[in-house]
Amino acid sequence: MVFNPTHSPLYMAMHDPVLYRFVEYLTQQKEEQERNPDTAITLEFERSFITSVRDAFRQKILDGEKHLHQLAHLIASALLEGRCELHSNVIGMLPGDGERPFLIRERISADKLLNVLDIDLGNQMLDNFRYRQGRSWVPLELSANFIEYLPLGRHFTGVNRLTSRVKAEEELWNKVTDEIFQLNQLVSRDKHLNRFSKYVKDIFGLKIVCDDDNACLEVHKKLVSLTVDSVPQENNTAPHQLFIAEQERTGSDKLLEFLETKDYLTCPESEMKKTGWKALKSVVKWSDRMFEIQVQPLSNYYLELDHMAGPSHQSFKIQRDIMREEVAERVPLYGFYRKLLRQLFKDSEDVSFKCDHASIHIKD
Repeated sequence: MVFNPTHSPLYMAMHDPVLYRFVEYLTQQKEEQERNPDTAITLEFERSFITSVRDAFRQKILDGEKHLHQLAHLIASALLEGRCELHSNVIGMLPGDGERPFLIRERISADKLLNVLDIDLGNQMLDNFRYRQGRSWVPLELSANFIEYLPLGRHFTGVNRLTSRVKAEEELWNKVTDEIFQLNQLVSRDKHLNRFSKYVKDIFGLKIVCDDDNACLEVHKKLVSLTVDSVPQENNTAPHQLFIAEQERTGSDKLLEFLETKDYLTCPESEMKKTGWKALKSVVKWSDRMFEIQVQPLSNYYLELDHMAGPSHQSFKIQRDIMREEVAERVPLYGFYRKLLRQLFKDSEDVSFKCDHASIHIKD
């Protein structure tokens, strides 16, 4: 079996026997079809197994999000002395012509944050609102949602807030299909598709928003040096105990293992992002999982809010969809798997269909 999620952000969602068996089967069938491209394959599943896959995937996504929020609690405890409020935020565009973004914020409890999927949290908020369009009341649509950790006072560290985000627009079926077909490597190898490489990366992420550039640099240094002694135990018992267990397992007293850091804050002008986006962007390992942490100035934070609500965000989604469609044309089985997984994760009753050299059979 080629599938190995250990060093992938998707590891958080696939660390389950049922899901391993499901993805292993799909991967094996994909490899068999690649070895014999003219031979038709039939994917067979029992309906009860499909139900168990849906339930397991949802639970593991929730587990991954819990670790994301536990890490955010630990970092907030160290940088904000544990004194902060949690807010759920949803962003979208109002129906009709013109660019009219909206943002809705609601205070939530830590218990709710750890027991509801992020995307469900955003959709639950939007279900409470309707927009008057002509004579009708229409629902609002979600563009993005994220969690804010807002300090209760001003801190000497210069930290304005923390945010965590699991992208609402990232469909689960695309994540799994991309992983099975190793889309990142596929796009990098193909000169025609390489222009899409920036759309492939997907990771559970945290952002630490600071007052200015100097504060960003100081906060990044503190993150690198964070140890068990620098995280107040009394504020976040469960995450702190997880940290202690990890420290005992690895023998390291560091909170985070930094795997990569890219400087888009103090780098030469020629290396800066053309959009004006600025941050110190790191990939870290914590609790045997990978996360992306961005330390960015407050001005950049508001720039990103505009991006998530505005047309540039929609353009990003469109370009990513174009990339996947082009991959599907070059690798028909990739498109077939996308359709299969889309129907599975959307709880469709009818998942039986076929294409050239591949078909699905569901057994009751």
